[in-house]
Amino acid sequence: MNMKQSFILSALVLALAGCSQLPEQAPAPISEVNEPVVAVEPELVENEVLNDHIAQAQATDFGHIFIDRDMSFIGTLPCEGCPGVKYHVNLFQDGKFEARQEFIDRHEVNLVKGTWLLEGRVIHLMSQQTKIPSFQFVSNNKVVLLDEAGKPVISKDNYELVRSNNFVKLDTSMQMLGMYQVIDNNAVFTSCTSGEKSTIAMTQHHIPMLRSYQTDKNLNGKPVIATMIARKSQKEDKMLFVEKFEQFWPGATCPDTLNIAKVQGIVWRVERVKFIQVPQQYNLRMLFNDNAKLYGFSGCNVFNASYSQSSNLLKVNPLVSTKKYCAQSNYYESNFTQHLQMADRIELNGDKLQLFHNNEVVVEMKPALN
Repeated sequence: MNMKQSFILSALVLALAGCSQLPEQAPAPISEVNEPVVAVEPELVENEVLNDHIAQAQATDFGHIFIDRDMSFIGTLPCEGCPGVKYHVNLFQDGKFEARQEFIDRHEVNLVKGTWLLEGRVIHLMSQQTKIPSFQFVSNNKVVLLDEAGKPVISKDNYELVRSNNFVKLDTSMQMLGMYQVIDNNAVFTSCTSGEKSTIAMTQHHIPMLRSYQTDKNLNGKPVIATMIARKSQKEDKMLFVEKFEQFWPGATCPDTLNIAKVQGIVWRVERVKFIQVPQQYNLRMLFNDNAKLYGFSGCNVFNASYSQSSNLLKVNPLVSTKKYCAQSNYYESNFTQHLQMADRIELNGDKLQLFHNNEVVVEMKPALN
């Protein structure tokens, strides 16, 4: 680079430097900016059925609601004349259902199978066994009971069943009363309620029942009424699995609740002692046989006694009983046994057996169905 080019380059650099040194300016004041108000959208409840066509279509489409898997709906619904009915309904993808209805405080259980039909948001449960109410989806995870007019029940009480997070197998155990007999080492049980005949599986809970039957010469080989808690097999073989054997009732028959002609030969369940309703969970039951003997279960202990009856007049002799103490049932047991021995008159009124003392009803019973 020659002298002249060097001089020109230096002058150019100085000129550019002078141009970059501008006077400092104070920063402009920051004015407050009002952000636009954004409307908050209403929070949507997860899985709730909305009132637009798209949401309704999704809510009534089984492919979107629950037919992608088998589902369980569980809850307790109000009941006229009882504390409530426990419902467990399983809906299967193949269009079938199974349900358990358990009437609280009655020891009454219905196990029902059938098919379902979806109509809009209403699901109908159809079975040849018994009538099951219809329900309507109020969300993907909840159904409400429909009344006889097909409308959702509106009440301060709960009429809804809630879907379980996971599929829950149906509990098929239930209180049973029926005819027990052992033929060729095979135990068979015929339900008094349904008439269904089942083979009893040889399990540890059945062995005490079998031994009690086979060692009693008055029972062995003969049909006898038995009460027990048992579970039905889910398979087609209809096998029963005994969970708890209660007792045999020699001299009893299956009751004809539509035509009760006499006191004897029926297992009676105690419903009321004076003004006290007896919770059915305690299973107070008794039988008058044709040999002037009575026996039963008083909630904790078994008892027996002799009695005499002339027309409607009744005399019960002192009871012989086991001496176990059960805190929960002792109150009902002591009241029942006391008033049973006080009874001086006995009457059949429809399906009720009433014991009187001084013309006042002191014990009221109905035929035990399970």
